[in-house]
Amino acid sequence: MTRARGRGAPKEPLILDAAREVFLRRGFGSAGVDEMAAVAGISKVTLYKYFSSKEQLFLAVILRDIEAAERMSDDHLDALATTTDLDADLRGLAREFVTTVTEPELLRMRRIVAAEAERFPELARAWDERARVRGQQTLTRLFEALAQRGWLAGDMRVAAEQFLWLLLGAPFNVALFDPARGRFDDDELYAHADAAVRTILAAYGRHGPRQKPSRG
Repeated sequence: MTRARGRGAPKEPLILDAAREVFLRRGFGSAGVDEMAAVAGISKVTLYKYFSSKEQLFLAVILRDIEAAERMSDDHLDALATTTDLDADLRGLAREFVTTVTEPELLRMRRIVAAEAERFPELARAWDERARVRGQQTLTRLFEALAQRGWLAGDMRVAAEQFLWLLLGAPFNVALFDPARGRFDDDELYAHADAAVRTILAAYGRHGPRQKPSRG
């Protein structure tokens, strides 16, 4: 999406777009604030009015990516909360989730964060907190609600953790060791997501909501 430019245009989105472009092109260490400002079409002084350091700017970029991914799953999470067809609704969530997190630019950003984890552990912790920990907590709460309705049974924290690893393990390994691969094929990702759903339902699934006890 092309952002509006000019004196009246909001500066922060332009700065974040420019910074993301430069980080992806250069990596964190080689990315320069001068280049980011030039790409955004502003002065470095103006950039520093919004972000006081390259580290703060990088954190803002990765958090925005994560927030965008979180928003994309809201509809599927809502559908699961009131599901009458757990298999179909869980497949919908799994397919969208694995497609979103394997977008090439998001994978490249993840590799940059991992490469800089020793020098900037706070950035890696922030990424992990927002991407993995928060996602697992959200999924655990949802699974616990489904267990209360009789759809699932067992340790829902473990179920959520295993489900996420089933979804992410293979694609992330491929992306880590074959960065030139490019975008994953949708059919391949959907088959992978469907297999993860079958596995988790085989381990934790039940036949549906508990029946209300009969009267009399």
